[in-house]
Amino acid sequence: MSDGAPSFLAHATHPSLGDEPADGRISLDRWLLRFQTSQCSVEIPLNQLQIDLGESGEILLTDPDQPDWLIYTLDSRLLHHHALLQQSQTRAQIKILKRKADASRRVKVTVWCLAGFAALAMLAYSAMGLLVRILVARVPPQWEQKVGDEAMAELKQTETFVTDPKYLARLDQAVKPLLAALPTNQFKYQFYLIDDRDPNAHALPGGHVVVTMGLLEFADSPEQVASAMAHEIGHVNRKHHIRSALASLGPLILCELCMSSRNGLLSSLGGSSGLLIARSFSQEYELEADATGWDYLLAAHINPHAGIELLTKLKIEEDRRKDADFMPQAFSTHPATAKRVRILEKKWARLKDKTGFLDLGRWN
Repeated sequence: MSDGAPSFLAHATHPSLGDEPADGRISLDRWLLRFQTSQCSVEIPLNQLQIDLGESGEILLTDPDQPDWLIYTLDSRLLHHHALLQQSQTRAQIKILKRKADASRRVKVTVWCLAGFAALAMLAYSAMGLLVRILVARVPPQWEQKVGDEAMAELKQTETFVTDPKYLARLDQAVKPLLAALPTNQFKYQFYLIDDRDPNAHALPGGHVVVTMGLLEFADSPEQVASAMAHEIGHVNRKHHIRSALASLGPLILCELCMSSRNGLLSSLGGSSGLLIARSFSQEYELEADATGWDYLLAAHINPHAGIELLTKLKIEEDRRKDADFMPQAFSTHPATAKRVRILEKKWARLKDKTGFLDLGRWN
């Protein structure tokens, strides 16, 4: 080899060198690869040289006849050395390594792109949530009350409201103990009973809660009805109607509304009135209403396990009807019932005091 021949910074391990790798340099001629340090020198014939890539991208060089030696370098220029490219055996290995490196690079780029998209999606989701919370705080309760009153007026034109004192007394038996524990700075809660045989309940902005005769007959106890009412009131007090309507507008409109007047915000919400009175919510909102309703029940000293019992009954009925062509509203609007039961069961298991609950009695 001539004095001007290139060399490459490298390292080597061998039992004779101890635990620390030796630092040296690699040089090549037509027939040999030589690793030299102040301590030692090792030569590998190019026709025996094995080339591979390490996990961190280092180039690994070994000789089957000297299995205890491992030489490695991070200098990729080594793979372009003419001595290695002239040898058919090393040239073929280098081609394979380049294909591996290209494939690995593509995988890494894809992973980074996917991670970037996921991060952007999470950032956008968080930003949307922040914008929604800012805007919800600007909606006055009087406006919610007005929207709810108007929706109830429409509902009274299409539904048959039950006025039988016997059934209204049942409803009152379930909700009266709950009212004492509800926030007093929200709305005046009003409960209605409609002649619908599917077990269901839904709340409207402004504190209107509608219960079906089907739910009243489906429930085994006043506590179970109270749990359904607590859940629905959770939707109202967590502003799920307004949050759903705002989230549907998209980030650009939300940004514009943050800079607009309150009248502009309410005008935009008025255009989403269908969502404001929608009976279905996302799974996130359902779980949030479950948690809020659970807290209301505990504050009212009503056994919250009744909510688990009611959901379990609904899940059984859901499974019974899952193959039916028509799915009642109660089941189509409450996603992942089994998941909700599991979460509430965990809350029940963590509850330290499971005594002292009110006895709401049997159905009148």
